[in-house]
Amino acid sequence: MNHKNEGQIDAMANRRRLWPGAVGLGFAIVFVLQQSLPAQPMNAQLTNPPPVLPPPAFLANKTPQPDLLLKDKKQGSYFTGFPAIGVDPESGFTYGASVQWFDNGPTNSPFFRYTPYRRRVTVAATGSTGGSTRALIGFDAPNLNDTPWRIRTAGTFERNKFENYFGVGESSLSPLTFPGSPLRYDNFRDYAEALEKNLNGITWARYNDYQKTQVGGVATVERDYWGGWLRPQLGLQINHVDVVDYTGQRIDGAIMQPTHLFTDHEAGKTIGFNGGFDNALKAGLTFDTRDFEPDPASGMMLQAIARVSSRALGSAFNYEQVNFSASGFHNLLGDPHRLILAGRVDYEMQFGDVPFYSAPNIPFTEGDVDGLGGQPTLRGFVMNRFVGTTAAFANGELRWSFGETVFLRQHLRFMLVPFVDTGRVFNSIGDTTLEGWKIDGGAGLRLAWNLSTVVSFDYGRSSEGGMFSMGLGHQF
Repeated sequence: MNHKNEGQIDAMANRRRLWPGAVGLGFAIVFVLQQSLPAQPMNAQLTNPPPVLPPPAFLANKTPQPDLLLKDKKQGSYFTGFPAIGVDPESGFTYGASVQWFDNGPTNSPFFRYTPYRRRVTVAATGSTGGSTRALIGFDAPNLNDTPWRIRTAGTFERNKFENYFGVGESSLSPLTFPGSPLRYDNFRDYAEALEKNLNGITWARYNDYQKTQVGGVATVERDYWGGWLRPQLGLQINHVDVVDYTGQRIDGAIMQPTHLFTDHEAGKTIGFNGGFDNALKAGLTFDTRDFEPDPASGMMLQAIARVSSRALGSAFNYEQVNFSASGFHNLLGDPHRLILAGRVDYEMQFGDVPFYSAPNIPFTEGDVDGLGGQPTLRGFVMNRFVGTTAAFANGELRWSFGETVFLRQHLRFMLVPFVDTGRVFNSIGDTTLEGWKIDGGAGLRLAWNLSTVVSFDYGRSSEGGMFSMGLGHQF
């Protein structure tokens, strides 16, 4: 998981298991943190929403947030936060929390209607009895000090003892197999149970796992042009990755046989087996007409982003990753109701000597995600299930806001979100085809807390089973 967006915090310790099937559990209990400053009244208590003030020239084309949302937007600063809890046979009991601090500024500011917030600080940490840990701190300031500039920074530490590796290329699209069995498995639960068996003192339990430890940070700068619709971005990522392979280790009294990663390394199919620095420059361009960034009801966002890793930056390898993404949003019912049709399509390409631990990386201007598989991309498959030098995927959602309330002076809005995902990987750009795409579907519950914090609970099913995931923010 390289350089994740601070908004995409996976609360599940499980990286291999499915839900249902193995003993997996993930949930969040929303709680309210007391504000350190005297609480300020919510705008919902006002008779009328604040007046529409003219935006500064560099935001002249931005759509103001609708009164439907603005009436519930808090002024000043406040906190949101929730615990993250999970249980998994491999990583054990997972515990942690995420806290976000927001500053929306005063209602009489022209930025109040045109920015999601003025500043945001995110702090998150999770650990598990199995030894996997993650910590993150992030800062985001749109229109810093009333200027066209936006600053995003984040620092992360992560040790995942069960990072997935299913190979690189179109071979990962095939049914699940391992050398200890002549069978081909269509169901991931059956596959995982077969791997766990102890056969005369040998096991394949970690065949698709390796331990990954990474520490790093990212800082990006953006500037508004064309009245706020166009934002170029430039950034720098510094990251170091350590890799531990399980081949030959003793697991529950049995000797682990050669892992998929070790086998591919010995065959010369992958590079990066010894880890190293993974530093990169990021450059991107975003065309954005969304009305409200954290939870849009209208508009579109087009992105082109490149991530260039080079030995000149201290990186262990020279390679490039380029991603194109388009998403759109439309309110089918119109105000005052919300039934949002949301869609996204994405196409990513990689060039050069890409280490296996960076091959799943899909760069975005907001922060990079892993794929294909898991909450960021294909929600019915496990994380990093399909990885290739070229990847494409699409997502469709119907976001229905079916209720809202004010609890302890916090505004809460509830959404039901049926969805469908599809995608596949290719060995090269020339191999791109519309045949053989993987597909999943499911439904999710979303909690919009004071508008800007969206907590997502998704359950997706695919041909390989089902998976439960949880995170901060909409998938897109």
